[in-house]
Amino acid sequence: MMEPGSVIVCPACDLLIQRKALPLRRHAHCPRCHQHLYGRYAFRPSQLMALTITGFLLLPSAFFEPLIYLRLAGVNSDADLLRGILVLFGEGEFWVASLVLWCAVLAPVGLLAGIFALASGMAKRWHILAPTLKMVEVFRHWAMLEVYIVSLLVALFKLIDIADVRLGGGLLSLGILMLLNMTLLILFDPAPYWARIPLKEPEHDQRP
Repeated sequence: MMEPGSVIVCPACDLLIQRKALPLRRHAHCPRCHQHLYGRYAFRPSQLMALTITGFLLLPSAFFEPLIYLRLAGVNSDADLLRGILVLFGEGEFWVASLVLWCAVLAPVGLLAGIFALASGMAKRWHILAPTLKMVEVFRHWAMLEVYIVSLLVALFKLIDIADVRLGGGLLSLGILMLLNMTLLILFDPAPYWARIPLKEPEHDQRP
């Protein structure tokens, strides 16, 4: 019989799995659905905090600085991420604008905030810890800065023959932010935080 403390639940399919010790830089997956469960990495909470703080410092430049500069037919223009989302809303593209806002802004910021709260100990109380872990699990599947950057680069290649295109500082910051998010997704292990949440004892009916 498995000990309660050594049992974990797959967040994707709810399969009960016995937790086993892993070698350094190895990770375990669910045998049923192959969901990542936990791993053993060299990164400490302080290093995760450093990555998230760096990400927060990059946010103003990534969201508000111009991504590209265009000169077309003698007219100069530039575009940044948030202004592009507002333009989509203004043109009636509500679904597209909402998707870009969620995947390129809210989810990456939420991922940074959630991992920072966990690594810094701000969410150490169990009733704060569980919602934070669930929030991180949602955001890690929706943070898609790489998709936005690839789409932007494809558009740039199409414009380069008809316009004078220069890259802005916002694109560099957005690229670094994307790499930070990908690093956090690889190195962050939620299992030790789940293990801190006490198991609730089953309530038995007391009959006279």
